[in-house]
Amino acid sequence: MLNKLWTFSKDSEILNRLFITIPFAVMLILTGENSYALDRQTVVVREALTGDSVRLEGGKTLKYIGVQSPPLQSIVPLVREYGHNALEFNKSLVEGRKVQVEWDLQIRDNSNTLLGYVFMEDGTFLNKEILKQGHGKIRLLPPNLKYAALFRRAELEARRERKGLWKEEPKNPFIKSEYVGEKNTKIYYFPTSPELDRIPKANLVMFASRVEAKAAGYRPCFTCNESNVAEY
Repeated sequence: MLNKLWTFSKDSEILNRLFITIPFAVMLILTGENSYALDRQTVVVREALTGDSVRLEGGKTLKYIGVQSPPLQSIVPLVREYGHNALEFNKSLVEGRKVQVEWDLQIRDNSNTLLGYVFMEDGTFLNKEILKQGHGKIRLLPPNLKYAALFRRAELEARRERKGLWKEEPKNPFIKSEYVGEKNTKIYYFPTSPELDRIPKANLVMFASRVEAKAAGYRPCFTCNESNVAEY
């Protein structure tokens, strides 16, 4: 009987330690430990560094997932202009303010920079807004693909309205369609998919919707599945 009581006591002690340790580990993301946050985390932005990155209070750098803004340093004057416009846009929204960061499967890149989705206090999804206003191009790197479909939609909207860095883009017939299919493989793509550049135009067919593409026997490309995650 005493052995059973001792075993139960030890098990309870282990469980108590687990309940204390697990929540503590989740909160260590911004203090140098590799972990995963279950919810969004509130941080303060010290300064905007580029159109797609900031320095947080405490000194850590955060890069926005899924977005690549034009570089500030470029031999092309127009690219530099776009880069500075993107920086000013980012700065006007986040510098000196509290934001919420949502994490994906990969929290840091190879240079130890934090990777996150940023939400303003009013609910604005900053990563998406940068793409929507034409201050960056979509950049999807596995495994952080949670909002891939949403980001593609935002970039497509900016290109259709010729906003920001897209204002000088040559006319692109594909962006008028919702999806573009490749006849030989029976795969459909977003009209902004880079894969379309390698496919002869004679092999392409345009669709007004996913339903139309699927009804014609086409399947989505690897990154063309609509996200099941809510916008906010």
